[in-house]
Amino acid sequence: MSHYFIMAENGEQATKKRRIGSKFVMTFLILCLISTFSFPSLMKDEVVNSEVANKQKKEIELPQTSSNSINEKVVYLTFDDGPTIATDDILDMLQEHQANATFFMLSPQMEERPDLVKRIVEDGHAVGLHAVTHDINHFYQSQQTALAEMNQTQEVLKKITGIESTLIRTPYGSVPYLTDPFRKVLKEAGYELWDWNIDSRDWELPEGKYVENVVSSMESMEKDSVTPLVVLLHDQAKTAKYLPQLLTYLTTNGYQMKKFDASVAPMQFKCYDRCYRLDIP
Repeated sequence: MSHYFIMAENGEQATKKRRIGSKFVMTFLILCLISTFSFPSLMKDEVVNSEVANKQKKEIELPQTSSNSINEKVVYLTFDDGPTIATDDILDMLQEHQANATFFMLSPQMEERPDLVKRIVEDGHAVGLHAVTHDINHFYQSQQTALAEMNQTQEVLKKITGIESTLIRTPYGSVPYLTDPFRKVLKEAGYELWDWNIDSRDWELPEGKYVENVVSSMESMEKDSVTPLVVLLHDQAKTAKYLPQLLTYLTTNGYQMKKFDASVAPMQFKCYDRCYRLDIP
């Protein structure tokens, strides 16, 4: 009898195990079917989420700036009123010191010396417009006369070089005669106004005294961390004569002499309460 009960008990256990095994197999098959439909969707979501994450990462990542570019010393030399008989010498000196500059030129001067205009461009310098007459009473007569002079200068530059420039410098600087209506008209025409924050005074100081003036101004502004440093010079023989002294100082003291480009915000005089409409009789 005991043997019979043992046999019966073993049979029941085997049946129970088979039932458990069948349930396990069924559960496994169901899970497989579920994963077949859901896994591609999960993979797709993973890919989409990954792409979104990468896109967001690209959008918030800032370009790496080397410590050299952060600490570099830059000065922008600008020459007005050319080209003249001194331009070739100025270009030779700039080339010798591996320096770039920006030339704001007058329309009649360009027409008189087109080869020098071409050389300025070919040497890799920036060119800008400095109007036609350089006459306060004519240029600042109205917004229309100011715009007309810049447009005429633009046409001459394009005729000679095949290029145009958005860089402009108004005669004697923008203060005090370039009032807001003038600025608005020139800006709407696509021009970018540039003044300066270091006046070399090469137009009035005797001999090479302008070099001392520039150096003194730069040292003072450097202490106050003023940027950009934009130096007003003139395309004339007196300036060219002592230019090597200035270029040597800048090179020796680690300055890079660059030209204006789109990466630099324009240096412009602020009117405050100083600007007024020129009273022309």
